Amino acid sequence: MTNVLQTSAVWRLLQAIGAFIASTAADSAVVSALVRAWDGCFLHRLFRAVGDSEEPALHASRFERMLRRADVWLSERTGLRDCVSESVPGRFVRWLLRVCSDSKTLAWLTRDGLTGAVLTVLALYAGVDWLLRDVLPVPVLSSGWDEALLAFSALLVLWQRTGTRTPRISRTTSLDICVLLYVLVAFALMVLVSPRIGIAVSGYRAACQYVLWFFVVTRLIRHDGDFRRMYLTMLALAGAIALHGVYQYIIAVPIPEHWVAQAEQSVRTRVFSIFGSPNIMACFMVMFAPMAAGLAYTGRGRKMKLLGWGLAVLMCVSCLFTMSRGGWMAMLVAIVVFAILVDGRLLLLLLAAGVFSLALPFVASRIGFLFTSDFTHANENGGRESRWKLGMSYLRLFGNEWFGMGFGRFGGAVAMQNQIHSYLSYFYMDNYYLKTLTESGYLGLGAFIVSLLGVVVNGMRSLWRAFGTKADGFYAMLSGIFAGLCGTLVHCYFENIFEEPYMLATFWILAAMLVYGGLYRSKERKAE
Repeated sequence: MTNVLQTSAVWRLLQAIGAFIASTAADSAVVSALVRAWDGCFLHRLFRAVGDSEEPALHASRFERMLRRADVWLSERTGLRDCVSESVPGRFVRWLLRVCSDSKTLAWLTRDGLTGAVLTVLALYAGVDWLLRDVLPVPVLSSGWDEALLAFSALLVLWQRTGTRTPRISRTTSLDICVLLYVLVAFALMVLVSPRIGIAVSGYRAACQYVLWFFVVTRLIRHDGDFRRMYLTMLALAGAIALHGVYQYIIAVPIPEHWVAQAEQSVRTRVFSIFGSPNIMACFMVMFAPMAAGLAYTGRGRKMKLLGWGLAVLMCVSCLFTMSRGGWMAMLVAIVVFAILVDGRLLLLLLAAGVFSLALPFVASRIGFLFTSDFTHANENGGRESRWKLGMSYLRLFGNEWFGMGFGRFGGAVAMQNQIHSYLSYFYMDNYYLKTLTESGYLGLGAFIVSLLGVVVNGMRSLWRAFGTKADGFYAMLSGIFAGLCGTLVHCYFENIFEEPYMLATFWILAAMLVYGGLYRSKERKAE
């Protein structure tokens, strides 16, 4: 099939177009000027300064010393490791691994041992969540599988360090501190502002539980093989979902009437795949389309390049079919970031794709609707603008601007499920940052923003350290992760993206992979 495709006239035409664009861009005075401007601009100097920065204060801190002492203590507990291995849970896990290894269906899951199996499940997080909640809705499993997996994974991290006799190289960065700060500040706010403690705990859990995956995954990934396996597994899942989205568009899957305005007659459907929401579907594509493009730049042969570009185009098309304007904006940001980091020539392709997309009737209809009086009226009467204004007025009237109204009280899924106050009009804020502000005030939003800035800064440091790994493809893959995370942060301004547990968990799992690939990996290679 690959040979037929590569010898076809269409493939040769695409190659000729690509070669023409590449040669034109390489010889272009405009591109050369842009390269020189980038080399001397403030943003590039900032990027280089952040990338070169070390964290001596963190490595000498009490927090780091405490972690080192705990690691040394665990590494010396040989007897504890044997005790756990011979316990009833330990024997059950070994039996389960043997059963999976003997199964033709599940052998792939356990070929890298228990840790590899856990990391594979995490890479399939959204798919597993859909399977257990919608396809096999067993109440115990659907409501508690993710908490059980988080607890088991945390215990696995501790067990891995038990009895090794050699302390592991530190895997602590400033991002750990930023994330921990957010979790602790949110906990303090939950205690201080909790007129109904049950709702406050549920709201806190929704906001912070899935953030903890960052700490677990950074300690679970053992080597490059684990990283690559997670990366490829995630792309396989995202590719299957993108293909399903294209199928939904072809068959014109039925959608609720309120998903499309009356003035947008050319929009016949909006795809949502397994998520039930076109906006969440679009953001999932935003996360993984740059990663698919990164696969094409790993330098692992023509087949891998063809696979990477095929998946990237498929995900972009599926995102287009969601009709999510916020998703389109986020995808634009993600592609621009990836192009700047990896290959500036992609900006020319992006421009061509943008012109082509605007010629499509449904795209023109969705974009053109923004400039009509109907959109202005809808936006001010039940749309985002009215929701944001009403949410801020609720915060001032019924809460404290610094401490918020309390977790789970307004703006998100927990509040929608409870609706305890008759004097409030409940709805989703359609802006995760404003939702965080209404629940936890400026203090909680500030701590949340610090954690996200930690992702961006440590992501930049990771990319700078990984820049020399272009030969083994790590830089391109990390650039894809970083671009997807940046696009997701943009989309959170238009939607409550992180209200979905699998989206929040996937974001922090990807952040952990980004930090491993750029920071931990370089540290451990130097120590070898």
